[in-house]
Amino acid sequence: MTEQQRINRAIAMSNTPTLTTLLDACTKRVGRPALLSYALLARILFFHTLTNPATLTIASVARTVAEMSPRARAQLEIPENWVATSDARKGLDKRILDRLHALGSATGAGVTVDHDHTLWVNADTGEIDPCPTSCPALTLTPEQIHSTIVQAGLPTTLPRTPAVAIDGTDVESHYAAYPHDAVPPDGRICADREARWGKRTATNRRPTEFYVGFELHLATYIAREGTGNEVPLLCAGMALRPGVTDRIGAALALVDAVMSHGDVTEALFDRGYTMATGEHFARPLRNRRVEVVFDLHSSQRGTRPGPVPGTLWIDGSLYSAAIPTNLRQLDPPRIGQTSGDNARVRELFDAREPFRFTRHSRRNDALGTQRYKGPALAGHVRCPNTPASMRRSQDIPTTTCTPGSVCGCGITLTVPDTLHERDRQRLPWQSTAWASSYHRRNRIESLNSKIRVHDANVNHGFIRVRGLNPTALLLAFTLAAYNARELHRWHVAAGIDEPWQTYLGEPIDDRPIGYTTRSRTKPRRGPPRTAGTARHNPTT
Repeated sequence: MTEQQRINRAIAMSNTPTLTTLLDACTKRVGRPALLSYALLARILFFHTLTNPATLTIASVARTVAEMSPRARAQLEIPENWVATSDARKGLDKRILDRLHALGSATGAGVTVDHDHTLWVNADTGEIDPCPTSCPALTLTPEQIHSTIVQAGLPTTLPRTPAVAIDGTDVESHYAAYPHDAVPPDGRICADREARWGKRTATNRRPTEFYVGFELHLATYIAREGTGNEVPLLCAGMALRPGVTDRIGAALALVDAVMSHGDVTEALFDRGYTMATGEHFARPLRNRRVEVVFDLHSSQRGTRPGPVPGTLWIDGSLYSAAIPTNLRQLDPPRIGQTSGDNARVRELFDAREPFRFTRHSRRNDALGTQRYKGPALAGHVRCPNTPASMRRSQDIPTTTCTPGSVCGCGITLTVPDTLHERDRQRLPWQSTAWASSYHRRNRIESLNSKIRVHDANVNHGFIRVRGLNPTALLLAFTLAAYNARELHRWHVAAGIDEPWQTYLGEPIDDRPIGYTTRSRTKPRRGPPRTAGTARHNPTT
């Protein structure tokens, strides 16, 4: 993007309605006005993260302000005397850091904005009359505040999909851990009082190891199940926690934060979240009407007795006991297997499908129950205990049930939500349909690699401030700028109008698009291409 495009986006992002209301609510109304307002701080941070995604130290932000053109400073409303002399530039670091910590203190416990009108209550029903559309009232949790900043990188006119994938990644503190024999009496493990120990799994860059810092939980928008529509790899929201603490609370708070910007009907998680007890994770998401697609841990797999005789719970799904014994205990595909081997394993799991109970009606929200019908009633198998099913085509499986014996093939039953609620999901685990749906979760792994390696540099030393909330605020500005850059890259590479360009009314950017190729020694810039050609990696 050009400097003017970055300026336009920084101003527009800081003027997002919810963010403007938030920053205005954090501004003190007494005393001398601050020279650096929160709105100006937001413009500076947005412009810096759009310009230099490699580092977000306070010194680098001040350097960006000093190095931008006078015209850019005038458009962003930055006083020229802040960078007129070397002494003035030295004081800019402290000014930015002070306002960042002030914003962190103002938003650390959330923000509440009161109504600007009288509330009228119906004395008979106790209902409160709806507020006018101009009412600024809102209550934001810290996660909603951070996600509001992240969402500022997306135009309000951009459609959001109702499906998200959520995962966590480590954010290492800049401050090293104290030696074990030099831990202060207050118990803090490093100079950052809110940092905690965490453990990160091995990657191709490092082994499994412990670290000191935070865990960043991210959500990304994914395509609806079965649509196959490609969507830009965007960040929908974030939640930050010390070390690896409160992972479930962070996931639920993140879902709520994303839901405040659009509907969420489906969420994808890995086993790091879904191993929590049902009452702490599966039930709260179900109460939010969010359907979960997830992988099963070895402790969640296996065969268990069903709710009535003649039924079995197998890998979180309800089956008739007529299912062949060779299909009850199956091993999932292993890492490193070929696609052909994976397909053969999926065929075994798909062979279970005719014997599975299917939903008979919609869920009873009042009672918290779900009606199911047996596979013979659903027309999936032929069973001697269900005479009508024996008149079906012989192309469908025929069970080995003994006539007159206890059988679950032709029954309907009501299952309470609390029964095996931790392990249940709509699609049977490891089936082809489940794999196609769950593999959309790979996009959140791609987002993690984007912000750590390919786009930004969220690694050790990227942020050098103390405290959870100041760190979270800087990460939110980073992710908002990433969203703006990703929208530009994706739409320009596809040869279609960019949402920010349309939203801001910018002239069409008809500059030739360059592309970059990788080699063993260094990347090489290729000749320019015109928009609308094959997909490639455009440089900005």
